[in-house]
Amino acid sequence: MKRTAILASALALGAGGALAQQAIELDEITVTANRVATPTAATGTSVAVLGEAELADAAGSELTDVLRRLPGVSVTQNGPPGSGATVRIRGADSRYIAVYIDGIRVGDPSLTETRFDFGGLTGADIGRVELLRGSQSALYGGSAVGGVIAITTKRAETEGLSQHARLEAGSYGTVAGSYGFTRGGAEGEVALTLSHVRTDGFSSADENAGNTEADGFRATRLSFSARHRLSDAVTVGGAAFFQSGRSEYDGFDATFALVDQDNVFHRDDWGARAFAEIAAGRTTHELGLSLYDSTRRFDQEGDISDFEGQRLTLSWQATTEVSTALSLVYGADWTEEQARYSNLPAGEEASRIAGAFAQALWAPRGDLDISASLRLDDTSNFGSFVSGRLAAAWRPDETLTLRAAIARGFRAPSIDERFGDYPGAFPFVGNPDLTPEESLSYELGVEKRFAGGAQVSATLFALEIDNLITYVFGAPATLENLPGVSTRRGLELAAEVPLGFATADLAYTYTDARRPSGAQIDLVPLHQVDVGLSADLSDRLSGRIGIRHVAGVVEFGTPHPAYTVADLRVDYALTDAVDLSLRVENLFDEEYQEVRGYGTSDRAVYVGLGASF
Repeated sequence: MKRTAILASALALGAGGALAQQAIELDEITVTANRVATPTAATGTSVAVLGEAELADAAGSELTDVLRRLPGVSVTQNGPPGSGATVRIRGADSRYIAVYIDGIRVGDPSLTETRFDFGGLTGADIGRVELLRGSQSALYGGSAVGGVIAITTKRAETEGLSQHARLEAGSYGTVAGSYGFTRGGAEGEVALTLSHVRTDGFSSADENAGNTEADGFRATRLSFSARHRLSDAVTVGGAAFFQSGRSEYDGFDATFALVDQDNVFHRDDWGARAFAEIAAGRTTHELGLSLYDSTRRFDQEGDISDFEGQRLTLSWQATTEVSTALSLVYGADWTEEQARYSNLPAGEEASRIAGAFAQALWAPRGDLDISASLRLDDTSNFGSFVSGRLAAAWRPDETLTLRAAIARGFRAPSIDERFGDYPGAFPFVGNPDLTPEESLSYELGVEKRFAGGAQVSATLFALEIDNLITYVFGAPATLENLPGVSTRRGLELAAEVPLGFATADLAYTYTDARRPSGAQIDLVPLHQVDVGLSADLSDRLSGRIGIRHVAGVVEFGTPHPAYTVADLRVDYALTDAVDLSLRVENLFDEEYQEVRGYGTSDRAVYVGLGASF
């Protein structure tokens, strides 16, 4: 697909996409796939790029509402907005996904598995998302076994001052509002967004089991970014965000039944990053320093627990254009993760990892692009690990792209998996003798574009994980490395077909996820299909209806009922600068569960008013 894209002279990971030096017509661009700006048609690995148009549905809701529409992606949430939400890419859950916001790695080191909880992350300040599928440890280190999600907050798209504001209200006493501005110019840009959401919610424990107490959620988020060109050779900048949230949740009784309880969860997250880009002849350098901190407090009917996780990262990346056909991307980084909470016997633990990587991007012919990556990580607890990735994209003609990739990765045990000690009604003790999981992933894909704008794609994929870390239930429960190889294999299909004034889209994923014993892995759908129809009904009125069908899910060996959910969105442009929106979630009021025992939304209606000026 051709589009007008904005590129800076040096577009670097996490710098967030600079203001236009010039607008040129080119293929859609990804930064995440190769850590440098690359046309998506030239990458051998599957990547989805979402811009502000695709993210419109998340402006007043959670980002997961949009992510789950993508092929290969599934989401489960433990109740209403603000509850814990897990994203899976090709059956690999959040512990295997590296998540970045404006270049800041945001997985919480104090969680049992180091991961990012998407619950409560709205799309109010998000301008772009890149979702990279498959093992990416060769470029991003451990934990990027299932993929990478890179989130960029709103940026200046034109010179001068631009402002945006939005207000939305609807079911469950929900009110969401945001205001932001961007300013761009020849010397740089600055952007800021402030948003707030508040909802009375619904019961985390499914109301059909007699639970009627609503569990509310509220959160305030501030994001900021800036970059400034000091000279033709040097650009500096940074980004920061802060989010403070409060959510209510239910708990388990002595019989392991999920029931209404007066539990409250407070979560504060903040992150900051500073960078400098330096151009020196054929080589561009980027130096970065980032810090992330997550503080969680659980109030379980008066029983208080506090957790803090922190990550400090120093990084250097360089890109050298050896020739028009060959570029080298290389660098090094150092990360320290710390966790502090009372369930660690020592009260505090830390882990450190130093890594170095190199990648060659080679285009021996105009229709062929090859990337080869190699990385060495040295950990403070588990020694060294080498990961690699080889990918290729071949375009026999301008309408056809063939892709292939193979990659090796690893995930080291987290601090809590090794040292956590939780006495009480449901005791758990970590295992300090755990060893890293090792992985191998493959993919083979084809994308075809047709006259008239239709396009279809198909990708076969496989992910094999050796030494899977798994729970062993007992008194207390613990963790161990499971001998053998767990597998996730499947097929992704996607299509987009123009139909005159409307466009139909399809995303289907078949995922067969198995433990070494052959048992199906929990909460990974065997089948998920999302179909949508978007239409421009007039020059001011547009809309989309989407239908998602999920089947073949098991949890603790018991199958979940299949379910089908429909959502509707209608937008009306009151003026060139003001628009009115209507969102209807669960249009046909389907009763279903994503996680056993947890409630989901009934039919819900939200009305929004947005303005850009």
